[in-house]
Amino acid sequence: MNRTDAELLVAAANGDGDAYAIFFRRHVRSITAYAVRRCANSEEVADLVAETFMTALGAAGRYRPQTPTALPWLFGIARRVLYRHRRKAARIARLNVKASNTYPSYTGSEEDAINSAIDAARQLPAIEAALHQLPKGEREVLELVAYDGLTPSEAALVLEVTPNAARLRLSRARKRMRAALGTAGDRVAPVTSIRRGARYVS
Repeated sequence: MNRTDAELLVAAANGDGDAYAIFFRRHVRSITAYAVRRCANSEEVADLVAETFMTALGAAGRYRPQTPTALPWLFGIARRVLYRHRRKAARIARLNVKASNTYPSYTGSEEDAINSAIDAARQLPAIEAALHQLPKGEREVLELVAYDGLTPSEAALVLEVTPNAARLRLSRARKRMRAALGTAGDRVAPVTSIRRGARYVS
């Protein structure tokens, strides 16, 4: 039976998915053509069509036929959806213009610092793995110095060892870290970058 749009929408409002599928297929080309004439790209067209039919489904129980076809009703929904989309896009554009003056830009030493931080962040998994391979005593003193910002003498107090013992453990830990990370000398990767305010391993 060739049901009217009104009948299909009543059925859809009562949970008949097949009825709404028929309604969708009947009108999707017209709504798509409406969207194509007004949208900037295929993604916007897809969003407008999808939201129009989703809104129509939610409002199916309130549909009151004024014409033999529900297409004018659908166009009205599509128009309101399009208006919301355009208003949202305009609001975002205004915000971007206002925010553009506050976006960060880096030059000179700041740019170097950012690049160094990026390089260090890429090494974090290797640094963490190397730390966990250290003997406990060496790892503890290295973490206290590199992560927590203590001096070797202060770390010695925490660990209840002599300052010389702490410095020896720290030296061994640094050597093991260099070997594990495949770096040397002052170019050793910083354990720092894992936590703010920490010190270099080297």
